[in-house]
Amino acid sequence: MKDKRRHGNAALRAATLGLLGAAVVPAPASALETPGEQLAKKWEFDTGLLVYSESGGRVQAAEPVLKATRNFGDDRMLSFKLVLDTLTGASPNGATPASTPQTFTGPSGSGSYRANAGEMPLDDSFKDTRVSLSADYLFPVGENGKFGYGLTASKEFDFLSAGANARYSHDFNQGNTTLSAGLSYEADEISAVGGAPVPLALMPAAVSGEVENENEDEDEGGGPGAETKGVVDVIVGLTQVLDPNSLVQFNYSLSTSSGYHTDPYKVLSVVGADGEPLRYVYESRPDARTKHAVFARYKRYLFARDVFDLSYRYMTDDWKVQSSTIDSLYRWNFNSTNYVEPHLRWYQQSAADFYHAALYDGEETRVTEASADPRLGAFSGYTVGLKYGHTMQSGNSWSARLEYYQQTGKREGVPEEAAAGLSKFKLEPDLSAVMFTVGYRFKW
Repeated sequence: MKDKRRHGNAALRAATLGLLGAAVVPAPASALETPGEQLAKKWEFDTGLLVYSESGGRVQAAEPVLKATRNFGDDRMLSFKLVLDTLTGASPNGATPASTPQTFTGPSGSGSYRANAGEMPLDDSFKDTRVSLSADYLFPVGENGKFGYGLTASKEFDFLSAGANARYSHDFNQGNTTLSAGLSYEADEISAVGGAPVPLALMPAAVSGEVENENEDEDEGGGPGAETKGVVDVIVGLTQVLDPNSLVQFNYSLSTSSGYHTDPYKVLSVVGADGEPLRYVYESRPDARTKHAVFARYKRYLFARDVFDLSYRYMTDDWKVQSSTIDSLYRWNFNSTNYVEPHLRWYQQSAADFYHAALYDGEETRVTEASADPRLGAFSGYTVGLKYGHTMQSGNSWSARLEYYQQTGKREGVPEEAAAGLSKFKLEPDLSAVMFTVGYRFKW
């Protein structure tokens, strides 16, 4: 930031930086650097590792992250980010439980996995590795403006994505008011193992004698008939300083996407009046989606020491999904080098208008879109966590965060003709997970 104190108060700036991960109190005197030392250390590195674990042997993930930022001075910054995701475990495939064991195959009919009687069917052959790279450059435009642009790329064994973004912000009212706008585009290619199945087509039976939980094409990734999708995101925002210790932020975002939205590995059960599955069909989603979201945030610096952050987000789309998110943080700096940060988040969403827990016999011929993906169902969830951070004498810092997530589903999308038969099964998309994150920041 230029030495014009655009936001008018050092405490407020410290509070804002603190919520981005920096310390909100001065570093020890021994950690202060001369101007020459500061010029010599223009690279700042943020490293982190997220470990995510769902209950019941479901999805497990490890995500190392490395971000490098070069500060050229005069509000010019260049950054690079590398993310590696490794996922294993079991994921719900969309089918309902049954009173007898069930066997499922992939889109090509090769590879199979089973679900025991009465259990929610989980695809325990689920595994993936994702590599994501991004680069971003920010520079001043005129006296009060900033412009930034970036490129992103992401690769999985059956998915490829590339995108670009640009954004501009402008300060008014002696730096106490900031207007911003951003635009991004992402192009995705989905190459499902065995090829993308025909929507609502019958799932093929397992090939006799094949090895369970083994997919011959998985290492190669993808198959014939790759599908594509394009996503455009627009965001406009306003940040307003209220007083020397508080500010508010408001954003509106619009996201439009067109192309292939269906998950090629999700199925639906076609059931009879007794709730038992007769067959399985692949899901089908609309080929376009438009989302609108509004976001509001309030930040306050308290007791010349702490930071309080409260935000709310509301989203609605033309799939009839509506969601609300309330997120709160409180950073307590109990001395000059240590802090703790409790975190509480609440989320609720309604189901998509084509969400079906199951289809009744023959219904698959009368609908054009249907999905039993739990992520499109109605549910609520909360996250509670605690973070601890420490700044060392060198000025480098580290932190650790432990969080717990609990999701509770709502029973929806049950066909009336099979409601009594399905009542003996648990259909709601319930979930619990533990997340542990460690991070280390240093200059070089």
